[in-house]
Amino acid sequence: MTRIVRKEIDLKRNKNEALKMNNYGENDKQGKYWNEAPGQSWVNNDTAMNERLQNISDILFEGIDANGCKNGLDIGCGAGSTTRRLATIMGNQATVTGLDISEKLLTLARSQSDSLGKFFLQADAQSYTFEPEGFDLAISRFGVMFFENPLKAFQNIKSAIQKGRELRFVCWAPLAANDFFLSPLNTVVDITGVSFAEPGNEPGPLAFSDRTYLSSILKAAKFSSINIDVLETSITTKDSVEKNASLLMEIGMAFRAIKEAAPSDEVLDEIREAFITDGNKRLQNGLISYGAKIYRVSAVA
Repeated sequence: MTRIVRKEIDLKRNKNEALKMNNYGENDKQGKYWNEAPGQSWVNNDTAMNERLQNISDILFEGIDANGCKNGLDIGCGAGSTTRRLATIMGNQATVTGLDISEKLLTLARSQSDSLGKFFLQADAQSYTFEPEGFDLAISRFGVMFFENPLKAFQNIKSAIQKGRELRFVCWAPLAANDFFLSPLNTVVDITGVSFAEPGNEPGPLAFSDRTYLSSILKAAKFSSINIDVLETSITTKDSVEKNASLLMEIGMAFRAIKEAAPSDEVLDEIREAFITDGNKRLQNGLISYGAKIYRVSAVA
């Protein structure tokens, strides 16, 4: 009897693992990352990050042409704030699908969204079998930089968009131009001595920071009318310097460096105090501000 019970449990476990693999598609590493502790950190800090990324969300949606669009796609939608905004722009007669690899973030998205016109799907945009030309508009706010095979991913995304319709997304310019990443990262490196090489084109927030590389991927995927605007903006928050410091300990390049360094509690306190000090220096008129540079990308399928 014990063997049968154990076998049933093993079968259920194997079935669950297979389901996860299907949802993670060809991006198993990223799937695990965004469904474990880092993904939960983004769930916990969703409201705080949406506030910080408000200027960038406005840039993403500025001048977007949703005229006549009935089916929208939000790639890497996270907890769904951009999905909801796209649904509002497209109107009540439209349907918007938010797609993400993180079930943790999608659970939050579903809890914050009514069902009218918005659907949330756990899938890997690199390998998911989309309905051919099923969408007449696709967007992403920092959701397209995490593919193991970006060319294949954009080819697949293109297949999902009607011919002549737009893909619009934002991604980060180089690390040196983004103080929200660079300043906390430098603090952790200075205090811990951890080695942290500047990211290249591997999956991650800065995968498309090389504008020439990004353009080559889109061209190879057969998109046309490719335009990459380089825009300077800011990341701002009304949070206290203490709350801001806590967030920096959990999200972004500093978090990754902290994880790599594995510092003692005493050193963690030192890092937190350094973030607070830096936040006070940045505090002006009730706002903590970081300089940011992004690419706003548009391309036609």
